Amino acid sequence: MTTPVNVLLVDDEPRNLDALEAILAHADYHLLRATDADAALRLLLQHDVAAIVLDIKMPGVSGFELAQLIKGTKRFRQIPILFLTAYMIEDQDMIAGYGAGAVDYLTKPLNPQVLRHKVAVFADLYRKTRALAELNEKLEQRVQERTAELERSEAALRLAARQKDEFLAILAHELRNPLAPLRTGLDLLLRVKPAVPSVDRTLAAMNRQLDHMVRLIDDLLDVSRINSGKLELKKERVDLAEVIDRAIDGVRAFFERRQQAITVAIPRSVMAVADSVRVVQILGNLLHNASKYTPEGGTIRVTLTQEDGRALIQVIDSGVGLAPEDHDQIFQMFTRIDRPAPSNERGLGVGLALARSLAEMHSGTLSVESAGPGHGATFTLALPTLARAAETPAGTADPSARAGGDQKMRIVLIEDDDDIADTMSDWLEMLGHHVVIARRGAAGVQMVKDTVPDVVLCDIGLPDMDGVEVCKAVRKLDLVAQPTMIAVTGWGRTEDIERTKQAGFDDHLVKPVKPDRLQRILQICGDRLAGSVRRAGDSPGA
Repeated sequence: MTTPVNVLLVDDEPRNLDALEAILAHADYHLLRATDADAALRLLLQHDVAAIVLDIKMPGVSGFELAQLIKGTKRFRQIPILFLTAYMIEDQDMIAGYGAGAVDYLTKPLNPQVLRHKVAVFADLYRKTRALAELNEKLEQRVQERTAELERSEAALRLAARQKDEFLAILAHELRNPLAPLRTGLDLLLRVKPAVPSVDRTLAAMNRQLDHMVRLIDDLLDVSRINSGKLELKKERVDLAEVIDRAIDGVRAFFERRQQAITVAIPRSVMAVADSVRVVQILGNLLHNASKYTPEGGTIRVTLTQEDGRALIQVIDSGVGLAPEDHDQIFQMFTRIDRPAPSNERGLGVGLALARSLAEMHSGTLSVESAGPGHGATFTLALPTLARAAETPAGTADPSARAGGDQKMRIVLIEDDDDIADTMSDWLEMLGHHVVIARRGAAGVQMVKDTVPDVVLCDIGLPDMDGVEVCKAVRKLDLVAQPTMIAVTGWGRTEDIERTKQAGFDDHLVKPVKPDRLQRILQICGDRLAGSVRRAGDSPGA
């Protein structure tokens, strides 16, 4: 059923109003009567009106003047006005009426059908306008509700992402702690070189699998850091030929186990501004992928060329290849292409996605080409280059040949995990260093004060006072010489590294610590110590 709409009838003669009511009487209309301007304005304030039928000639305020008052009010200016007149009016008066807001004129005596038709048009327009307004209001409400829902969903996603990052960080810390004594203990056993071949093979297998676990943990954390925008590159001028050598050295044992050959074709020097650690990581992932999908005894080639201001590093395998539709999909996170791997090893679908993200962070690209299944694949890493660096002058000392490399040092190891502390202590003492262990933070500070060591290796998550507070306390001690402070921890996020740096640590090592990296740091400490001893021994007349 149609809801009646209000129609305002304004005439100073009651009999004219009666006539208008008789003509317009219909269930679709609710007719309002006014005999002067004041009554008409009161009714307009009290009711929403679809149309006004207004007599021109009224005493006091005329129809023209009332129309001007109505159209001058924002609330009423859209109401259509139909003027009624019993007189012939001049064109200028008609124009004045239209200017006052009239939409039409009717001359008395009225044609009832014409009046009913015109009012019906106004009423229909009013209903449609109201329906459209209600629809807009509902749409606006739906938009607001949807916006609020999206904001809630976005907030929930942000919270979930933050909780995921925190969970991964905690998980990595909890996984790295038990991996730390395994890493150090295995390195210690491998240095002993057992005479029993089966033991030797077992240790080698354990070492490879441990490396694989550490790499998976690091990849997962790096993905989380990239997604949250927390991974920062430490760019510097690097020789890509040297970076490639480092990447190959890192996977050489993996290739040897599968009896695969790596051939290298690189120029002497191609310089770039890059984070060498991350470029090694990219190439390491590409080399592992190439080995995994190449049969035993196969060959992987690594080439380095320059083209249009870019360095092109290609890893070319002779493995199972890729279908054309898989070329882009293989770089998607957690995607595992259904292709046979001769090694029977399946990854998490993280390594190549991470490699491409790291390449893009270097303003570079990572792509793949393959002629199809069974025809191998070529991965191309493109990085911006610098002009060729000057060659090292003949006779320049090799920076890796350090005079103080054999320097033995006094080391305080502050670690509450007995397995980590004992295995690391054994490993350090095997290298010839003198090590004392403190298993609490406060005890470690006291031990540093009593022994004045050259180096302090300090865990961060200590039970009584954390490693950051330990470092601050050590830096406040009145010692003859401050030790080199090295944080050794399962926390490896950017904010964790920045926190230890601000506390006064000289370096930050993430568990499980790579023995070769710790050995290099200790070598640098030994060089520094040897240099200070030589300077102290120089006589003024020397």
